[in-house]
Amino acid sequence: MSIQPGTGPQGLDVGRASRAAGPGTWGQRGAAMLLDMAAVVLFAYLGRGAHEGGRSVADVLEVALPFLVARLLVTVLVQHGSLRLWPGGVVAWLVTWAGGLALRAALGGGTALPFVLVALGVLGALFLSWRLMWLMWLLMTRPRPRHR
Repeated sequence: MSIQPGTGPQGLDVGRASRAAGPGTWGQRGAAMLLDMAAVVLFAYLGRGAHEGGRSVADVLEVALPFLVARLLVTVLVQHGSLRLWPGGVVAWLVTWAGGLALRAALGGGTALPFVLVALGVLGALFLSWRLMWLMWLLMTRPRPRHR
C-alpha cells in the first residue's frame, strides 16, 4: 500500500484513473486528431498549389496520406494532453512529421531537404497555432476569483 500524493488507499493512482475515465478523454483526443488531420490536408493542398501541382483530391491525398497515417499513430501514443501545446502538440507535430516523411520515403515519395524543412515548419505552425488559440481562449474564459 502506498500513501503518496495522488494515490488512494489501494495504491491506485487516483488522478490518472479519474483522468482516464473522465468524460471527454476520447472526445478531446478525437478533436485534436481531426484538427491536426485538417492541418495536414491544408498543408498538402497549399503545397500542391504552390508548386503548380494539381489540387484534386487524389493529388492532395498523395502528399497528405503518409502524414495522416502517422497522425493516427500519434492518437495511439499520446493518451493525455492532446489539446495541450506541451507535450501533446509538440509530440503530435514531431511524430507526424517524422513518421510522415518515413512513410513517404518508403512509398517512393520525394524527401528533398527543402520539402523536409518546409514540412517541419508548416506542420509545426499549423499543429501548434490552433492549440495556442485554444489555450488563449481557455485563459480568457476561465472564471475569475472574486476579491473581497
